[in-house]
Amino acid sequence: MSREERPLPLLAGLIGWPVAQSKSQLIHEFWLRRLGIDGHYIRLPVRPGEVARAFRGMVALGFAGVQATMPHKRACYDLVDHHTPAARALGAVNTVIVEDDGSLTGENTDLPGFIEPLAGLDLTGEQVTVLGAGGAAAAVIAGLVSLGARRLAVVNRTAEGTARLLDDLADTVAGCEVIAADWGDAQKLANESRLIANATSLGMAGMPPLPLAVDSLREDAIVYDIVTHPHDTPLLRAAAARGLRTHDGLEMLVGQAREAFRRFYGAEAPKDADADLRSLLLA
Repeated sequence: MSREERPLPLLAGLIGWPVAQSKSQLIHEFWLRRLGIDGHYIRLPVRPGEVARAFRGMVALGFAGVQATMPHKRACYDLVDHHTPAARALGAVNTVIVEDDGSLTGENTDLPGFIEPLAGLDLTGEQVTVLGAGGAAAAVIAGLVSLGARRLAVVNRTAEGTARLLDDLADTVAGCEVIAADWGDAQKLANESRLIANATSLGMAGMPPLPLAVDSLREDAIVYDIVTHPHDTPLLRAAAARGLRTHDGLEMLVGQAREAFRRFYGAEAPKDADADLRSLLLA
């Protein structure tokens, strides 16, 4: 059914196992209230192996769609009827849209979410370094390539993980000089880079900090850490203390939610409310 035919309130949500820790509900509910939209965004705990069943219920209840967190992104990719070019390129789905005919389209909003804080940045001719080769790194790499980066260093604990990621992104990085490196080369590569992005869990609450010194980074280096808890990781605190430009995981989280919100509720999330939203997320 079309959005106009769906019963009010408009419904969307987040599936995962667990989902209680997610800030996505806060973000979407904030925008809904700010815009006066009769809608809700609901946390939906879905056990592994139950995604197909959850999708059937979602369609029957008139949901506009859902977002997916761990461990369901792979299942979502396999179960949807259609994929957007971004989802197909990244091999991952984090947003599922219920189309008017009841079919499901898989989208990946991590890519636009990652680059939103970097709007206007031109990385043509620049080297960038991505730390990590997990699922999040795919969107980071694709985003940096879209901004013009053509010399790409990927630093990871295992060569196998890096090779798997780069194979999945073969078309995306086809025009790039790619350096696959281990942690022994991380500092040297970071020192040469205009932008350094942490796509690992290092620096997350309960994890050791990322072993990277900021003192030897370029004066114009940009340090981007996609960890959300805490938002001010040791890496970002050190980079900010040196006066470097920094971006945190909350910026990416809000950015990826913005595109999903537009698809779910048919409205643009208000950017002029970003400061209030950030205060809410940090409260």
